[in-house]
Amino acid sequence: MPINAYTGLMGSGKSYECVSSVILEAVRRGRRVITNVADIDSDAIRAYLHEKHGDELEKLGHVVHVSNDTVSSPEFFCHGTEAETTVQPGDLVCIDEAWRFWGCDCKIAQEHKIFFREHRHYVSPVTKVCCDLVLMVQDITDLHRILRVVVEMTFRTVKLKSLGLSKAYRVEVYEGYKLNAKTRVNTFPKKYDKAIFPLYSSYTGGTGKEHQIDDRQNLLKDWRLWALVIGTIIVFAVGFYNMWKFFHPEPVTPGAEESAKALPAVTQQNQSSGGKAQSQSEGMSRWRLTGYLQKPDGTLLVSLHDGKHFRTIKATSFAIDGLTTSGYVDGEMVAFWSGSELETTPFGAALPTVTESKQ
Repeated sequence: MPINAYTGLMGSGKSYECVSSVILEAVRRGRRVITNVADIDSDAIRAYLHEKHGDELEKLGHVVHVSNDTVSSPEFFCHGTEAETTVQPGDLVCIDEAWRFWGCDCKIAQEHKIFFREHRHYVSPVTKVCCDLVLMVQDITDLHRILRVVVEMTFRTVKLKSLGLSKAYRVEVYEGYKLNAKTRVNTFPKKYDKAIFPLYSSYTGGTGKEHQIDDRQNLLKDWRLWALVIGTIIVFAVGFYNMWKFFHPEPVTPGAEESAKALPAVTQQNQSSGGKAQSQSEGMSRWRLTGYLQKPDGTLLVSLHDGKHFRTIKATSFAIDGLTTSGYVDGEMVAFWSGSELETTPFGAALPTVTESKQ
């Protein structure tokens, strides 16, 4: 691999990610790993890989722990000379807190500069694998520009405390050392495996605990979030219930259907018996429109009836529109439904009439 960097705040999971995804995989491939990760245990790593994956111990690589002073030495990296160095061709180098050795204000040894630019030239004669370098730092900008510009991939780890997930973290993958939306190529969540923690130490001395000093950073403890969730559930539940009722109406029982059919007849009878009183109470005329006709000279007349007498007048105050024709006579509204119904007249009897003067 090229030079990769693992960044993230303290406790965000960068050391865990480097051990679980980089160091363990390198040992499985039979590589030698040089690292300053605190309390890393080569025998425990080999035993873990043997038990979990069934790998043969003879084919596994091993981990060499080095001190910070050794990392700072000019003879730590290969640099193209015959001098004996800690790092041998084909080794995987994982350095924790890389800012200590190659920070912005550090004077970088010439031998280290050579390795940063030529590390892929140092190939193991046995495995035919070149050297690789992995850096762990809280902020990529803390590294010296000489080293920062040759970083090909940056992995940023974020602990999911805001979601209340203390046993999970998120990994963001960026191309190069610039961490922005344009350079981000992937994002995925991961969970901690308790079996990995005994293989190294995340705290000085091997022990340590974290306590959350402010619960407000946990979104799951915000009552407004839960109110929004509950409100959303209620809205969807009510909408689903109404939609279900719309597509699944209750069947009408035979008794209710007969009652519904009988109701209009009763209503019509009541209206017939009290039609005159009701029409008068609502400002309707006692006259009812019975029809209209047109004289040869084009004059349009309407025929009215009050139950006993017929009346014919000009239709000047009427709006002719089929069954909805209506107009005003003596200041009262006349239509096909106003006034009283026609009384039944015996056959041959004469109907009384009222003569209306022409207007």
